Amino acid sequence: MSDHQALRISGVESGASTPQQTKEYRSGVFTKARREGGGGWGLVAIDLVEPPNPVTLGDGAVVGSASREARVEGPGVAAEHMRVTVRSDGCYFEDLGGAEGTFVGGVRARRISVMHGDVVRLGRQLAIFVERDLASYAGSIERSGDLVHGPKQRRDWIDPVLDMVRSGSSVCIEGPPGVGKRTLARLAAALREAAGEVVTIDGSAEVKPTTAAAPGARPTTWLVFDADKLPRPIQLEIAHSVGRSSGVVIIATMSQPLERATGDGLVAPWFASLFSGKRVPIPALEARREDVPAIVRDIADRRGIALDRITPELLEALVRAGWPGGVPQLEATLVAAAEASPEGPLLVSTVSGTLARATRLKPSLPPSADPALARARLEDALARANGSVASAARSLGMSRQAIYREADRLGLDIARRKLPRG
Repeated sequence: MSDHQALRISGVESGASTPQQTKEYRSGVFTKARREGGGGWGLVAIDLVEPPNPVTLGDGAVVGSASREARVEGPGVAAEHMRVTVRSDGCYFEDLGGAEGTFVGGVRARRISVMHGDVVRLGRQLAIFVERDLASYAGSIERSGDLVHGPKQRRDWIDPVLDMVRSGSSVCIEGPPGVGKRTLARLAAALREAAGEVVTIDGSAEVKPTTAAAPGARPTTWLVFDADKLPRPIQLEIAHSVGRSSGVVIIATMSQPLERATGDGLVAPWFASLFSGKRVPIPALEARREDVPAIVRDIADRRGIALDRITPELLEALVRAGWPGGVPQLEATLVAAAEASPEGPLLVSTVSGTLARATRLKPSLPPSADPALARARLEDALARANGSVASAARSLGMSRQAIYREADRLGLDIARRKLPRG
């Protein structure tokens, strides 16, 4: 079968199909997200100067600088640059022959499937593909203390932490290194200064940490960095302070999930119980790539690096890379590029050896807060696997037991039936 024939069968040439025929090939994930008001899906255009710009997509949409339905403007973007196709197995981009091409994950392609978080380049314009909740990306870049972030990050983890502390609740902030846990914890602690003494303890300090409170003092706020590295006697002392006085708040950070730290014996169960239902994870940089250009700009401003020296190629490499060390690692890489090229454009080749490859995650079920999307994703995976739970589990990156649990939660009976393909 030729590519052209495959495109026709996939419903790209929508004029050749009736609405009923086209529906057969649509992915339930994307059609349900649009129909049920899940915030939409599409592209988030990003660059060093302008704030993230969400562009809503739909089945059959033509993306380009002259498009009425999905306009993306930028250097190298053709008037009609690519076409969007939704099939039962996901979303596909088809390049329409523009001079500067369509790239996904650094690969130039005529037609390619995309998944949530993929870095897309149209000509020299960068964008992030977003499968759901597109509306949450709209808004200006903000600064909270030293945190540089977009509106989605404020909604997802900054405001929840600050709101819990304002209400007098303890909170545990989880996340990998360099993502802003300590900065956010300090911002939260500042809200408590008027309530009484704030005592700070650092579990990762070279000197064995001790409680800084004076004998007999009863701090109203404990700011505990790297609580999973804190000796148990100090965990006990902090827990007792909560029991002795009302209104005491603990703001803790951890570099791993609380359950793991408790299971490994790093955190005592009675200390962990203080944060029951009060934990907020901060995602790694590769899970919030739309913020990377703004972070790069902030670093460039602080380090005296002219923005016009940061080429589109370097920016794309920085957005696509994984950052296990977080913002400090990103800053060190950008500074190294500037030092390697004292004048002129910063070259990707000078830092390519230090860029970690981002984790390529398999498609995952949408959040449990959206059962309609979760059910659609699971049904699609089972349909592609012809009802094989093992195959569907591999495609979703889940265990078979997790598939059965998810199906039970969603009321989907997969034990007695085979789902038809397509």
